[in-house]
Amino acid sequence: MRGMVDRLVARTVLVCAALAVLAFAHNHTSQPCASNEAGAGGMCVSTSWAAR
Repeated sequence: MRGMVDRLVARTVLVCAALAVLAFAHNHTSQPCASNEAGAGGMCVSTSWAAR
């Protein structure tokens, strides 16, 4: 029984990781950062504070 649960957890983690990679790749191409932002995968942070 424990081996079955371990395989289920491992498979779930693997599927979630694969979906996260796909989401990151999609956001990286569909929502690029602006010229005054740094980041990737649609997760951008403004860099305007660094110019002060």
